[in-house]
Amino acid sequence: MLADKGSDSTFLEGMIDPEPLPAWLTTEDIEYYAEQFRQTGFRGPVNRYRNINRDYEMLPELSTSKIEQPALFIAGTEEPVLRFMPGMNLADLMDPWYTDLRGKVFIEGGGHWIQQEKPKEVNDVVLGFLRGLEQEQNGS
Repeated sequence: MLADKGSDSTFLEGMIDPEPLPAWLTTEDIEYYAEQFRQTGFRGPVNRYRNINRDYEMLPELSTSKIEQPALFIAGTEEPVLRFMPGMNLADLMDPWYTDLRGKVFIEGGGHWIQQEKPKEVNDVVLGFLRGLEQEQNGS
């Protein structure tokens, strides 16, 4: 997994700017994304993060709610978001919020866009999870 960032680290510190691009991300992909952001800007995506505190104010009943349905967490071992808080892995904090967390799967070498980076591995994990639910439902 990624090394912990110090409390004085900058946001992009430790992030790589790959050259060449990885096989799962083409120049055409980058051009498409850039064109979409030229048309719409970053306001929508950034507003999601700007409203995190407002969510707590407007939806206080969710502060004690738990996810009740069977769940599975999938991330890459190089997922930087898991290390945003210095000294801790955010995946370690999720357990109390689920009543039926079936597991946490960390796919070796994957990063933030794990479903694009490692589609076969992600699909295998998801299909295995769904098959397990189906077997439970069928009493097998």
